Amino acid sequence: MNANVILTKHIRKQIAAKGFSEEAVLAAASAPEKITQVLRYPGQTRRIGGGLAVVGQETAEGFVAITVYLDGIRTPLRDDQRNDPAALASKRALR
Repeated sequence: MNANVILTKHIRKQIAAKGFSEEAVLAAASAPEKITQVLRYPGQTRRIGGGLAVVGQETAEGFVAITVYLDGIRTPLRDDQRNDPAALASKRALR
């Protein structure tokens, strides 16, 4: 596991929109308590720590962090996910 974390433009927007600190995101991504696979996107992993889940992919340069959200919190599907079969089948979909 590469400890170098690269924050994309998208994750920076997510950090700001969700009110997370960049330091907390970097800590979760660089020293996770747990790592899980993202089933929908092979090659991506979820690095979990400090209550955050940071999704990204390993590259030769480091872990490219794509998005972040609160770990273990189920949220309603967004409008753009309401007709997405994978989203509807997700554990995240509130029934």
